[in-house]
Order: sequence, then C-alpha cells, then structure tokens
Amino acid sequence: MTLKPLHPSICIIVAVVALGCDGSVDLPKSPALSGLEIDVVVHLQETYETLQIAARDLTKEELGKAFGDAGMTYHAYDLPLMARKCYLRARQLDRNEPRWLYLLAKIEIHIGNIEVALGYLQQMLNLEPNHLPSLVALGELQLTSNDFQSAKVTFLDVLARQPQCAPALAGLGKIALLEDNPQLALQRLEEALNLSPGASGLRYPYGLALRGLNRDEEALDQMEARGDAFPRVEDLWIEEIRNRPVGARIPLNRGITFFQEGYYDAAEVEFRASVLAAPESASAHLNLGSTLVKLKRPRQAIVEFEESIRLDPGSTMSWFNLGVIHASLGDDLEAIHCYDQALMTEPGMPEALFNRANALRRLKRYQQSAYEMKKVREIRPGNSLAWLAESVCYFRLGKETESLKVCREGRQSTANDPRLVSLEARLLATMSSVTEEVLQDSLVELNQLLEHEKALEYVESKAMLLAAMGKFDQALQWQQAAIEAAKNAGESEIVSRLETNRLFYSRGEPARDPWPESDSVADPAGSADSPPSPSPVEVSPSSEESRETSQ
Repeated sequence: MTLKPLHPSICIIVAVVALGCDGSVDLPKSPALSGLEIDVVVHLQETYETLQIAARDLTKEELGKAFGDAGMTYHAYDLPLMARKCYLRARQLDRNEPRWLYLLAKIEIHIGNIEVALGYLQQMLNLEPNHLPSLVALGELQLTSNDFQSAKVTFLDVLARQPQCAPALAGLGKIALLEDNPQLALQRLEEALNLSPGASGLRYPYGLALRGLNRDEEALDQMEARGDAFPRVEDLWIEEIRNRPVGARIPLNRGITFFQEGYYDAAEVEFRASVLAAPESASAHLNLGSTLVKLKRPRQAIVEFEESIRLDPGSTMSWFNLGVIHASLGDDLEAIHCYDQALMTEPGMPEALFNRANALRRLKRYQQSAYEMKKVREIRPGNSLAWLAESVCYFRLGKETESLKVCREGRQSTANDPRLVSLEARLLATMSSVTEEVLQDSLVELNQLLEHEKALEYVESKAMLLAAMGKFDQALQWQQAAIEAAKNAGESEIVSRLETNRLFYSRGEPARDPWPESDSVADPAGSADSPPSPSPVEVSPSSEESRETSQ
C-alpha cells in the first residue's frame, strides 16, 4: 500500500551539506514544511534534529540505522524523496540490513520507477530469498511490466512457500486469463477471493473468467461488484511504518479520547485531521465513520467505512458497522452481505451473528433466523435478546410449543431476564388452551416487574394478559396508558400498533400477536449486545389492580 501526499502545498527541497564526525556523511536538507499542521511540523523538526545529532556522534552501522529510522518516519509522512535519500544513506552505512533495500523498492514503486524497483527487489532477494513481501512485489511488478512468464515463475515460487497466498493466486489467475485459460483463471481467482473476500479489485477479472466459460449472468454480477481493493501479503516492515506515531496518529489519539467521552463533534474534527494527514489509514476512516454514526449521518459514515474496507479488506469492524448502517436504512440484504464479510474475517463473532439473524427475521426467513439465534445464545447463554428473538421466530413459524420452550429455557439461562418474563406472558396471552391459573401466575410475575420498572413493554404485556383473562376494561386501561406514553415519547409507529390491540380489547377480543413486528428485536445502534431499555411509563392502577398485585 502506498501513501498519498499529505498536502498539495508541500514542496520538498533537497540539498546536500557535509556533516558527520569524519566529515564525509552527507545529510539531506530538511524538506520544506509549509502547509502542515503544527503537530506534524514539530515532529518532523524533531526527526531532523535527531538525525543531525546522529550524523555528528555516530558512525557506520549505528549511523545507518539512524538514517533508516528517519527514512521510515519520512516514508510514513509520505515524503518519498526525503525517505529515499535516508534509505540510500542507510544502505551505504548498514549493508547487512536488508530492509533498506526493500523499503527503497517500495519508494521507487510509489514514485513510478519500476525498473529501479525491480533492481532493488532482486538485490533484496539475493540477501533474503524467503522474504515473501519482496517475492510478491516482484511478481506484481513483472506482471505490470508484461513479463508474464517471469511473473508466473515468481508467483509459483511464492505458492511453494505459502500455498494460501491470495496475491500470488490472484496474479496466477490474471496470467491464466491472458493465456486464454478461463477455467484455471476461475479456479485461481476463486481461491484468492475465498482467502480475501473483500478484495473487490479481483471481481472484474473473475467476471472475465466466468464470461470465458459462457456463464454470462454470473459474470455480469461479478463485474458490477468491481472495486479497487486488492489482497495483500503480511508485510511487517510496511506495517511498522504505518503504525509509527506520526502526525496522523496525534489527532487520531485525541479523537479516540473525545469519542470515548461522548464529545462526538470534537472527535469528528480530530478524525478528519487524521484522515487528511494519512488518507490511506484504514483505522482513521473507520474511526471517522463510527463518529458520523454517532452524529446521525449514516450515509456519510458509509463512505468512510467503504474506504476503510478498500484500504483493509479484512477490517472486521468496518464490515460490521457497515452492516449495522444498511440494516438501519432498511436494506437487510446488503446488511447480511456485510455481516457475512465480517464473519469471514472473524468466524463466530456473536454481534455479527446476532445482527445477521435479526436481518433474516425481518426478511421473514424465520427458520434460518432461529438457527442463527441458537448459535448466538450457545456462544453467549446470557444474551437474552438471542433467546427472545429465537422464541419469536418459532412463534412466527406456528410452533407455539417450541416458542414457549425456548423462552422458558432462556429465563433459566439468564436468571429470569425481565424481557423474557414479559415475553412468556405475551406468549401465554395469545396461545390457545392456557388455563386461568397459568395466566394468573404469569400476571403475578409481571406485576412484580412493574413494581420495579413501569416500562411500556411490560405495561403492554399486562394488558395482553388481562384481555386473555377476559378483563377487557382493565386491559383497556393499561393499553391506554401505554398509548399515552408512546405519544409523549413521539413514537408514532408504536402508537399505531398499540391502537390495534386497543381496538381488539374494546370489542371484547384478546390480542392475537404476542410480539408485533414493529416491536421485534432490532439491531441496536453501535452494539448488538447493548439493547435499548424499554421506555418507562407511569401508570396509576385501580384499587382492583392493587388487590391483584397483592395476591
């Protein structure tokens, strides 16, 4: 991955002055720093001053390491000409350190000097024949230079060392396309995509391979999904550069502090500064996107999460957050796709499994949803929402007995979570052949809940029970209290749903649906394990209700 320029006004002026304890070490002149924020200027000034001291006090390998370290800082700030000069000095003074050759190659690739980069990579591999990032970079440069046979030899060499190397498989897939072998191309590209599913840049050649096999409809779908994210090999030296505490990380750290303290406007300012300083930092875009979600600007957040994924296709949290946004915007199919990508990189992630199952439920794929919810609560038995949602799915499938069984097992696993107590009351109130005694026992439990918290959800459950017991006047009283609370909270959709049951009770009919869809478990904003609490509502029970509570 290359870094883009920090600022268009940066002008790098290079001159050479003679410094060093033996008077023979050339120290490049510091680049001009106009147009940069003060934190970056201070850091680069300190870097240069440290290099001046090293040039005065150190010799040979130690001085070479100092030049290399400075080069990595300039590299991190995307000052390639200064980084190149420092790496060249490092290479001259510290010839036993192969990383300077590799980093010089990366700088030359960034600048566009392909032939020079190829030379450095060959030198690097003479020193370190097993350095996988160098082999992959060499193969990709050979492919770019249309030296297909050399590229094939290089990529096969990579696979001999690491059979599941996505970039090498992708390269061989592209070469197979050029050799008019779509079947082999499809196999190689499919393997690469299975290893790196976020590598959207492979979708177009994959589509070409499908088209070459006359699978035109599939080919079109793949071509339309094309992007510019490509698989990468683990590269510890480049990662070290990316993770340096450069200027981009200064506002990034400040932004994280503001975010954690709930100052989202201030966090946005800092994260935008971080993105400006390092536009190819996946974490900067991820943090900015998370902040925009908190500021209720989801469509702007989508752009940031997608950019984070382009830069790091394996970013689990970017995929997950993108899924949450699409779910909140009503696009459950796209949300499921995003959760699937998150689960590719982190199998068994409970939050992604839960939200995926919820999306399936909203799509009325209840059997699949129940299956996924079961997996969630097996991983986290205390997740009351997973038990609740699984129970509701079975009710939707007409499996009332199974629904009640799951609800009761959930109560045992969660130490009688209030929402499961409330759900059991609702299930009993809408099931056939439930005795008066069972309904009365459930009402006692519900009244105990209401003594601690008069939540709208529990009030509505009580109204359902009262109606099931034939006490429609009392059911109307509690239902009306729930309606008033929803109106006061501005929840018009809930009011509309509550009115349906109020009408049933006024006609002397019990409720029919224990958990209307608009009240089903939704993807909680930010975390699938932090559901919103039921809305509180104040109710003044009649004297008859008081007696029921005391029974």
